[in-house]
Amino acid sequence: MAESTNAAYKDRPSIKVYYDANVVQPEKLKPLLLGIEEEGIPFDLAGVSESDVYEIGFKACNDSRLGVGIGVSEKKLILHFEKLKKKRPIFEIGTFEKENYRILGSNAARLVKKMPFKDFV
Repeated sequence: MAESTNAAYKDRPSIKVYYDANVVQPEKLKPLLLGIEEEGIPFDLAGVSESDVYEIGFKACNDSRLGVGIGVSEKKLILHFEKLKKKRPIFEIGTFEKENYRILGSNAARLVKKMPFKDFV
């Protein structure tokens, strides 16, 4: 689960996972990424120089050909969809809710597959 830097991956259909590179350690996102991977949907992970989680998530979903993105800041993780307003993500959890990271990742993939969401713990 390496961060993708290859230009060939930039335009592939995938869930974009963007995080605030100034404060978030990407290895802490492994459960989130495993949740996506378990549902069989590709993802791309990238650090950005932004601290507003809504801005990060909104950019992620708009950069995704699937229209689904996850934004991660120091205090929150959000799941966003391109047809929603910037401040109205589908899900929002605190970074302290580590038991829900995998579920958020799974729900991002389920949004792409048009399947029912899993319940958070």
